[in-house]
This record gives sequence, structure tokens and C-alpha cells, in this order.
Amino acid sequence: MKEFKLVDSDYSEKFITSLHDYYLKRITFYETKNKDLSKFSWTENKHVSLYVIKSYNDTFSYNEVNNIFTSDYYLFFATVNETKNQLFYIDLYDETNNYTYAKLYSEPQYLSWIMSEKHIHVDVNKIINSSILSKFGRFYDDASIDSFTSSLSKQWVDKEYESTLKNLSEPTVITSFPETNKQFFIDRYHFDKMLNTINSSQFTDEFNQCLYAYEHEKWFLCAAGLGSCLEHLMFLVLKNYNDKGYKTLKGLPKNPTAHNYIIQFRQPPISISSRQETFFNILFMVRNAVDHHNTGKTQKELCDLLLDGISDLYNDYYSSSILVEKIQIMTSVYSKFFE
Repeated sequence: MKEFKLVDSDYSEKFITSLHDYYLKRITFYETKNKDLSKFSWTENKHVSLYVIKSYNDTFSYNEVNNIFTSDYYLFFATVNETKNQLFYIDLYDETNNYTYAKLYSEPQYLSWIMSEKHIHVDVNKIINSSILSKFGRFYDDASIDSFTSSLSKQWVDKEYESTLKNLSEPTVITSFPETNKQFFIDRYHFDKMLNTINSSQFTDEFNQCLYAYEHEKWFLCAAGLGSCLEHLMFLVLKNYNDKGYKTLKGLPKNPTAHNYIIQFRQPPISISSRQETFFNILFMVRNAVDHHNTGKTQKELCDLLLDGISDLYNDYYSSSILVEKIQIMTSVYSKFFE
């Protein structure tokens, strides 16, 4: 098995920047609104690893008359990267120069064959399906970098737009969990910071399971899970205040409901207003509104609202609960003593 080589050079930076710029320009072609950017895999704070594979193509790669390569053929795909953009390259021309490979007719088939023959190893669950593409040309060539990246980015964005548009216009089909189906994407960078600050293994596990359901279009499961995460985060807010000396957990039932949490949030020191209470009630109504009678578009947007709600709860309430100072209990004791 060969290993991908990290392209760590000025060319790598040029290639990644050029491809990303063309990718974002193509998204603007579809007049995409900010709330719909989650349909695309390389927007906002998302990062990817880019893979370029030089391989054999029986029709175009070789000119037998002049005994020269007129154009190289490349497979391309991307995977989710949690931290940064990277570019990798591998030459598998000799390994793919055979009849079995040549008779295949689609990029996913080419990539599947290469992986099944163990020429490369990649986590299939991280592969972005819409990014599995092919390109004729010259990869490592400054003069042709723009033509190379503009073509790839156009194919990539077009496939993402068409696949998600189709899914969101139809009711969700009840199926078993797929092994990999990267149609929708989460700004994990933003939520990773939230999870690191909260530092609760139980909450992290619950929330990550919701993200799994989101990325695999299991909207009902995602909404139910996010509703539970919302309640869990409200409990953590109350606990933070309770640990600082406030009696925020007093009166909370053993098995509290959303209604119980909202009652506790009405009390000092949180003291939510009627408008803020309406905000929480709306979120829990959204949680209960997702079912298989909704279209995929409706269900996704409701889950997006819940994700935004959890983000708002963290920013507006959890952050305050960890910054608040402890109550000076002894102050009241001394006051009574000297009365």
C-alpha cells in the first residue's frame, strides 16, 4: 500500500486558495442565502483535506503515435478535516494501468476499486461524496492551476447543490442508517469550542450523536436528541449557579421537564423575561414539530433552529453562569449578628 504525500509547499497554498475561491464563487452563482450555507461542505469555518490521485485512463492519457502523455488523468476527492485545509497527492498510474480498472465508468467506482485493492487507506465515513471527481490536465503546474481548480470547484458545488436540492424537496424516506452519506454539514469548529468549555463527557456524547443524526438526515432523531441536549444544557446552567451559592436547583423535580427548567430560569439570578421565556417555549415546540410528514427541507430547517437555540443558550446563559462570582454568604451572617 502506498501512502499519500502531504503537499507542503507554496504550490499547496496556491492550489487550496484557488480551489476554495472558485468554490465560494460558484456558490454565489446559486444565490445561496447565509442560512443555506450548511448545505455545502467547504463554507464558513469548515476545513477539508484534498486528495489528488494520478491514475490511468484508457482513452485520453496516452498518445501511442507520438509515444507521449498528452494529458494526465486525476481522481479527486475531499474529506472532512476538523482543524485545517490540507492537500495530499499520490501517483497510482502503474497500479491502475489494467483492464479491470479501465472498464469502470464512474469516479466513485474508480475510487472504490482503488480502496478495495488496498492501494490507499481512507476513512470512508469522512469522504464527501459530492467531491469525488476527475480531471484531465496537469496537477503540479503553476501555469494551469486556475483551469484545474475552477473545473473541480464547479463540479463539486454543482453536485452538492443538486443532491441537497433533491433531498430537501421530498419527504424523508424511512431507511436504515447509511454507512456514509455526507449531504449536510455542521460548523463543528464552533461547536467544538462550546463542548470544550462545557467539558462534560455526557453532554458531548449526546450532542455528537445529534450531529451524527443531522449529517445522516435522520431529522426526527436529531430533533429529539437536540431537545434533550437543550434540557441538559439548561440543567448545567442551573448547576453552575447552584455551585456558586445560588439556590437554582431548589424545587427542581427529580425528573424535570422543559416546563420545570423554564420555571427555574424565571427565578433569580437568571430571571428571564416573558420574551425570553417565549424563546424557550418556541424551541421546545420546534423539537416536537419534526416528524416524517414534513418534507426534508422543513425537517432540516427545524433542526437548524434547534442548533441555533443551543448555541444561543450557551452564549447568552451558560457563559454568564461560569463567570458569575460566588455569593458572599458570610455577609448576611455578620449583618444578622450586628443587628
